Amino acid sequence: MKKNTKKIVIVAMLVAFDVIFSRLLAFNVLIAKVGLGFAATAVCAMLYGPVWAGVCAALADLVGALLFPTGAYFPGFTATAAMTGVIYGLFLYKSRPNLKRCFLASLTNSLAVTLVINSLMIHFVFGPELVPLIATRSAETLIMLALQTVVMTAIASSDTLYNKIIAFGR
Repeated sequence: MKKNTKKIVIVAMLVAFDVIFSRLLAFNVLIAKVGLGFAATAVCAMLYGPVWAGVCAALADLVGALLFPTGAYFPGFTATAAMTGVIYGLFLYKSRPNLKRCFLASLTNSLAVTLVINSLMIHFVFGPELVPLIATRSAETLIMLALQTVVMTAIASSDTLYNKIIAFGR
């Protein structure tokens, strides 16, 4: 199989994993959603870098919104999903990520994308007051910060898992 074809197939599989883990197997309570969809984007970032991880995350958001809609589609959330992939790619690509890089990737994404940009979009599109919205989303952000850091570090620090992922992606 040609290298680009293999890359496209692997990214498509990661998109499917992201949709399954974020739409079907996620834990949803009111305005908080806790899931493992980010792990597929993180793996894509480790394998192929910021551009492909951004594409993977954006496609996963779009496919998830089409297959499992929770309201009207808003392209701004797809754009922020792409930003998440790019952020992960900037921190996790090229060399094996350590705890510090996994934490910084998660922290940057959690604060900039989840807490600030997504909260602003929710405020402008759906109308809730911004300060209480950010206050309530802070708990979800902290939970996801810890979960993302732990999962990404576990993937990167497991010799067996990381080496198989990298070998499979080449």
